[in-house]
Amino acid sequence: MAAITFENVSKRFYLHHEKRRTFQDMFLRRLTRRNGNGFSSEEEFWALREVSFEVPEGQMVGIIGPNGAGKSTALKLIARIYEPTSGKVSVNGRLNALIELSAGFHPELTGRENIFLSAALLGMSRRDVQARFEEIVDFSELERFIDTQVKHYSSGMHVRLGFAIATCIECDVLLVDEVLAVGDANFHRKCFERIAQIRERGTTIFYVAHQLAEIERQCDRVLLIMNGELAADGPPSSSIRKYEELRRRKSVSKVDFYSAEYLDYSVPKVMYANERFEMTVTFRNTSEMVWNGEDGSGTRLVSLSYHWLDHLGSIYQFSGPRTILPHDLAPGESITLSSLVLPPRVPGTFRLELDLAAEGAGWFGHRGCAGPQIEVQVFPADTPRDSDRETLIAPEQVLSR
Repeated sequence: MAAITFENVSKRFYLHHEKRRTFQDMFLRRLTRRNGNGFSSEEEFWALREVSFEVPEGQMVGIIGPNGAGKSTALKLIARIYEPTSGKVSVNGRLNALIELSAGFHPELTGRENIFLSAALLGMSRRDVQARFEEIVDFSELERFIDTQVKHYSSGMHVRLGFAIATCIECDVLLVDEVLAVGDANFHRKCFERIAQIRERGTTIFYVAHQLAEIERQCDRVLLIMNGELAADGPPSSSIRKYEELRRRKSVSKVDFYSAEYLDYSVPKVMYANERFEMTVTFRNTSEMVWNGEDGSGTRLVSLSYHWLDHLGSIYQFSGPRTILPHDLAPGESITLSSLVLPPRVPGTFRLELDLAAEGAGWFGHRGCAGPQIEVQVFPADTPRDSDRETLIAPEQVLSR
């Protein structure tokens, strides 16, 4: 059974280009339109046009596209915030939406009072809230400020509290809309871990984000919406590639900062907990811009780092130490960097994902996609060493994407 179904869904809005100042203005405009002597200040805008898709139960689906393409409109149609102009939207099971997390907070109430208020609005009883109260406060990391009025909270504190409240409620379908745009890296990691836990329970997740590498890491499938229409629906890599192609066709002169090619890398395929291991990565700047290093004067310093992913492809350990470019790298130039890798403390099979990052621009890889993922076996620190298995993994052995 499908958890979410869109059947030829369209959504229309009206754009108003003139401000009506008085009742007399409104009357005169209506009169002139009736007589055919005036013009309408309203313009039709179709946020979505005849969009159809199905999302099976338990699948994590990403939705990408430029600003104004209709991504958030699709989520709000699923959440019943909007009703479709035409077509049908069906949702099977209990739904929870992580959209505008702090929208229900009362600024004059404390964080403690808002937990009970917001949870009640989401359908939780007072007894259930009391049972989960400590968990919510602990996750939000706002113990010191829980009895402070939320009007004094920063935007990041609002997101922390809203996310902690919303994700403590069990649901069948979860909608996530750019709610992690605010906050520090450690809290991002906690949020992704919580989403991974929710996903393991079999929850269907519909996820909107602008970070393409993040979408490719997290999702089983990606929908691409362009100009209100479904332009692609398939594996993350193919949908993201289609998005990049459409963006290039639309603006061939646009400078692409996010294009890199990994030429070679060597990473141990076996590591031991609590030890550091060396990896070497060679990549080329295939963009049209100079990448700034420590000696550069630009604001976007480019660095090499890595992430550890679990068996679901979710972030297990958020980021490794950065290795900043030692000098500027011009378009077409390549460089080899060495870095130390610290494996997870817990033994098991993980994926090490290579990532380039630019300050203020996020992670990126080849044409904006995520970097290569390499499977690594992590053993306990006291495991007897076996030289036969401690070989380096070659690029052709990287997991197929």
